[in-house]
Amino acid sequence: MGIRRKLSHINTIIIHCADVPNGRANTIEDVDAWHRQRGFSRDISIAPKHQPQLTAVGYHFVIEVDGCIRPGRPLHETGAHVSGHNLNSIGICLIGRDQFTQEQWSALRALVLMLLHPGNGLMITQVNGHYEYSSKTCPGFDVIEWASNNYQPIMGNILEVQ
Repeated sequence: MGIRRKLSHINTIIIHCADVPNGRANTIEDVDAWHRQRGFSRDISIAPKHQPQLTAVGYHFVIEVDGCIRPGRPLHETGAHVSGHNLNSIGICLIGRDQFTQEQWSALRALVLMLLHPGNGLMITQVNGHYEYSSKTCPGFDVIEWASNNYQPIMGNILEVQ
């Protein structure tokens, strides 16, 4: 269950992948169902009008294969995406495993730059991959390399759509 938090407590963005076949058109509703099956739940009372149909999604944003950025939990609610680090982080999940469409890369870059923008009430000092907190390879690319390259797509991780 998420808890209310102050935006000023958020200092990290953590990038994830859904660990589904690259290019498969899963949605945030699918992620919500997977998280419900794992026992996650949201505290809808924190923001009753913010995505009330999503009762379990642990991420704040999911980026679907077409590049659509879908909001999950409100930023004022802790996520459920990386054990021990949810209180101070924003979780972003890309649908796929290790290759993402150009639209997803563009959306991820735009979203991260928006979250890093001064004056939005957030105090983001780092952008990390889930792999930095676990033995997983999630999100399937080197987030440090991506960030140091001005958030441009990493060549081996671009999904070529036929």
